[in-house]
Amino acid sequence: MEPKMQNTFRYLAIKKIKQIMTTTTHNTLHKRYQHNIKQIRNILQQNNLTITQADKSKSIVIINKSALIQKVDDLIQENHTSCLNKGPTDTYQKQIQSAIQKCNTLIDKHTQKYLINIKPMAPKLNVYIKTHKENKLIRPTVNNTHAPAYRTAKYLNKKLNSLINLPYTYTTKNAQEVAEELKKIHFDEHMKIITLDIKDLYVNLPIQGILQTTKFWLSKHNTSTTIEQILQLLETILKQNYFQYNNQLFHPEKGIAMGSPISSTMEEIYIQFLEELYVKQWLDSRQTLYYKRHVDDILIIYNQNKTNEQDILNQRFPNCAPLRDWKEK
Repeated sequence: MEPKMQNTFRYLAIKKIKQIMTTTTHNTLHKRYQHNIKQIRNILQQNNLTITQADKSKSIVIINKSALIQKVDDLIQENHTSCLNKGPTDTYQKQIQSAIQKCNTLIDKHTQKYLINIKPMAPKLNVYIKTHKENKLIRPTVNNTHAPAYRTAKYLNKKLNSLINLPYTYTTKNAQEVAEELKKIHFDEHMKIITLDIKDLYVNLPIQGILQTTKFWLSKHNTSTTIEQILQLLETILKQNYFQYNNQLFHPEKGIAMGSPISSTMEEIYIQFLEELYVKQWLDSRQTLYYKRHVDDILIIYNQNKTNEQDILNQRFPNCAPLRDWKEK
């Protein structure tokens, strides 16, 4: 914009701001809002309360601050998360830069410079209150937008989805699809439906298992050089799993990062490999008559004459996390 035009817009902006500031109505409302906000802050502070968002709704939740911190602390301990004395952000940034430079076949030089976060920061943990469940459990989420590996993970996720053709044999995207399939099943008194949940899905996904199953799917249609560079870059991304909460830095001892652009794809790559191995056996035995999964929710129909609920819960996927930790919903 030319200097003369800039001065014109500055003049108009200043004039408008002065007009707003001198408007009595605006000032009155503004002061009233400020007063109300100050009162709410004082009430929250005096009663040791904090405001957070409810899970799966637009509602807000007012909760005791100490109780919320305790819930988060319990979650951190349950998931074997250790506290870091020193932030690894700078080290992770250098690792990502080095890994990208080695992927000269996978990523062209023009693209490489756009895959680095210029001002990386540790991912932030946010918690949502599960108001629809007993004991007001929390659902943790991590904002990875400013993490060193975020842009690279986003790029690699898109690349993997173009190079791997997952079968999606036992998954579903919506309830309508399941309803249509259930209409085709002839139910009798010996059949029972059970719904299951995979506990702490991302926390329990093994990095080495993901790398092995990714290599399996990639080996169907890709060159050895492409596969090698993808696995090297993927391993670097997956190992950068950390977050900050309440002015402290934490590192989970296992699993993959929540909130990373690539995590949902990693989950499907790993679990669909296990499903192709084991679920077909269950269905062929006729003990399990129907199996469908949506992310970490599973619907199973079984024959009570051939198996029972406890056997279904114990069935799982042998020696494979995270599906050792099924629980009935």
